[in-house]
Amino acid sequence: MSAQTSKKRREFIQQMTGLGVLGLAAAGGIFGAPYLKAEGARLRPPGAVPEEEFLGLCIKCGQCLQVCPYDSIKLEDVDGRASVGMAYIEPRERGCYLCEAFPCILACPSGALDHEHDSIEFVHMGIAVVHDPQGCLAKIGKPVPDGAIDRIYDHTKVLSPEEHRNHKAVIRADDPEKTVLQKKLLQKLEKHRGEQSCTICADMCPYPDPSKAIGMVDAKGGGLLPEIREACNGCGACVELCPADVIKVIPRKSYADLYGKG
Repeated sequence: MSAQTSKKRREFIQQMTGLGVLGLAAAGGIFGAPYLKAEGARLRPPGAVPEEEFLGLCIKCGQCLQVCPYDSIKLEDVDGRASVGMAYIEPRERGCYLCEAFPCILACPSGALDHEHDSIEFVHMGIAVVHDPQGCLAKIGKPVPDGAIDRIYDHTKVLSPEEHRNHKAVIRADDPEKTVLQKKLLQKLEKHRGEQSCTICADMCPYPDPSKAIGMVDAKGGGLLPEIREACNGCGACVELCPADVIKVIPRKSYADLYGKG
């Protein structure tokens, strides 16, 4: 993709976001009708209604994106899998961190994110799977490389140039809540830099009781592996943070669907 094309796409999405609810609903009639079903399922924000309903209800207003404290939510691009402007999460680029009160759900004006499902027990975005266990650092006994930690700094929009350059997030007294949350995430992640036995996925899981969603267990042949557990709701935080990219999320699936239990 050329720089000029990339710039045009960014400007288009920014323009769409700035149109407001009514303008975007009208724009959807031009660019997104009839609604297109995703070629491969997208990971939707917390509270998303079933996919067919979501595609019909999402008015592409960008309100969920604007209130997300972690900048986790994106809007479908012109080359996306569904109609332009649909809200989704790309977990390798930024997972969902299950923030308190789910402002994305509360901000949704159309019902695409169900206001009756704005608490953790109702949030089921998908389910995580360890798709490459032999590549897991905890399994093969390799330390967490600096580059794996540094990569996450590129996912935040709240750092000063100096903080980004030095890979150090400093919380200041006048930082807004969004900035504080993202910096706290980086500070917690920093504790794993150089870790000899990686446990990032289990330690950084944002579920209220992480051990119910994921944990490290002894692997056959030695080492450790992450074990996905019943409470996993597919938020994708572990996908973003995994240094070896061995975890993925299957959207719209449950623990029972993949693991035959529950």
